[in-house]
Amino acid sequence: MRSFAIVRLTIFVGLVCQLSISVTAGGPQHPLDPLSADEIKAAIGIIGKSPQFPQGAFLPIVTLKEPNKADVLNFSGGKFTRQAFANVYDRGANQLSEVTVDLNTKKVVSWVARPGLQPAVSVSEYADADALARTDTRWQQAMAQRGINPDDVYLDVWAPGDVLLPANATPGHHLLRALSFFRGPLPNPYDRPIEGVVVTMDMNTMQVIDVVDTGIRPVNQTLSGSSSTNRKNLGPLTGPNKSFEIKGNAVTWQNWSFRVGYNSREGLVLYQIGYEQNNVVRPIIYRIALDEIYVPYALPDPNWAWRTALDIGEYNLGQYAEDLTKNVDVPDNAVFLKEATANDNGSSGSGPVALPNAIALFERPVLGALWDRADPTTLVRDTRGGRELVVTATYVIGNYTYAVAYIFRMDGGLDVRVGATGTTLNLGVNTLADVDAYGTNVATSIAAPIHQHFFNFRIDFDVDGTKNRLVEENRHNVPSATKNGFVSEDTVIANESFRDLTPHRNWRVESTTRTGALTQPTAYEIMPVDSAVPYSDPDYVPLQHAAFATHQLWATRFREGELYAAGNYPNQGPIGDGVPTYIAGGNSLSNQDLVIWYTMGFTHVPAIEEFPVMTMESIGFSLRPSGFFDQNPALDAP
Repeated sequence: MRSFAIVRLTIFVGLVCQLSISVTAGGPQHPLDPLSADEIKAAIGIIGKSPQFPQGAFLPIVTLKEPNKADVLNFSGGKFTRQAFANVYDRGANQLSEVTVDLNTKKVVSWVARPGLQPAVSVSEYADADALARTDTRWQQAMAQRGINPDDVYLDVWAPGDVLLPANATPGHHLLRALSFFRGPLPNPYDRPIEGVVVTMDMNTMQVIDVVDTGIRPVNQTLSGSSSTNRKNLGPLTGPNKSFEIKGNAVTWQNWSFRVGYNSREGLVLYQIGYEQNNVVRPIIYRIALDEIYVPYALPDPNWAWRTALDIGEYNLGQYAEDLTKNVDVPDNAVFLKEATANDNGSSGSGPVALPNAIALFERPVLGALWDRADPTTLVRDTRGGRELVVTATYVIGNYTYAVAYIFRMDGGLDVRVGATGTTLNLGVNTLADVDAYGTNVATSIAAPIHQHFFNFRIDFDVDGTKNRLVEENRHNVPSATKNGFVSEDTVIANESFRDLTPHRNWRVESTTRTGALTQPTAYEIMPVDSAVPYSDPDYVPLQHAAFATHQLWATRFREGELYAAGNYPNQGPIGDGVPTYIAGGNSLSNQDLVIWYTMGFTHVPAIEEFPVMTMESIGFSLRPSGFFDQNPALDAP
């Protein structure tokens, strides 16, 4: 699922010195600007020269240390603090440290050991684990028994989870597991699983500690999964001239304003989303990002029960941003933003990795009219066509590819979408009955197990300022003589807690300091779509690590450093970290700086038509003004 990184590292390390990575002229212009390639390189150099740096240590992440929110909100130009945050991991000593570098003074200002915690999987580890697994005679024998040349095998390296670990695994050690697929000369090895063989490795001692082989099943060695082009070519989708403006990382469009950010963990981040009225930008959201993905599989098989990826926290998904392509990922009128991420081997001297088209912005027409009305006597139409501004990024992580899009509307709404495509994680089977009700047979000797995807978005609301409250809306029937009565009843959520989605429930984030024309609080409404619930047992350990998936909405006060729903270090991390810890105090939410953690999900029952590659499917939610404006803000649309 994860070894794509081996190829990526090889390619980019070779290219990085040839690529010209553009940076903002004169350096960063705002405290929230992502680290440039030059800043990443400088941070790595400063860390590498520190007497505390263990030679050969990994830097799984080097990114902007976001300044305190209060400092950003008070920023009005001029000089500002500029710091980088890094994980430094000494694999031999199994020691993780958090390091902060001041890029202005070029000094390490903080070096804090985090004993007992593991970083996300490092890019370099994929190649190390691949080479290590191949040296084990048990794995070699498993391939020989199937008549497979080891050189024809693709090893897919995973974070280990903590379900059914080998008895000889040393507690607290940095572990990885590997799955086997037949590659040979063919593309897309995920279509050809070598079922039943799982290798577990201790990366601290660099030893294979276990090889599981549950028995030989047929291995398809001919299915290519390659695509063909038989249709008439599609012409370019050339859109209208862009009407948005980008200055550095600040974007304005149709009264909207926001800042585009990027980091190696979450990827695309949007900051300081606001809407301009009467030459004043009214704040709505300080920060929004997809902060975690949880993917459990349904097959009750010990070789599958541990496959529950936390794709962001365990792998730093943002560093795998794809190079977006016009007329494929985005239309011809897209504008790209270039980003950079660190190569994790800080002692190698290689520079940062260029992500040339990591983020795209483009306009597109809305489906149908923006709004339409007709005079009842003359039938003369009063109508407007509309456009949307899309900000998007795509990430590839093993067999899956995820796309994230924020869609700004002319009526003051914001839609959030996540798309999934790629290859199902497939199962080798003897007969059609092997998979039973736990999946779908998609090809000869191949089945695709049922699985789920849960996506958590952290939304730091600032609706007309930092003083907000959360209101839950519940619709229900009321008895009446005409039998048609129903109401929408509001309840203020008083304390930090979680809430469940029902067919009759929405939520509003209201200002506690500003009211609209009709004296009701200005607000933005969270409009969910139907969402999945986890079907595994409540005490299933991976679900306890991904507790955010058990409830659709969690509400907390803003606190510096609380950015991830599954905690800072979910790779082999402690149960209950993340949102369960954040709400544990049960603090009041009234008149507070409010953070909403919104989870949406879907259950994927694979179909034959989704093999050997899935078309993009998406899920999302919407944010809509509710009393924020005095009337429809799209009335003045051209």
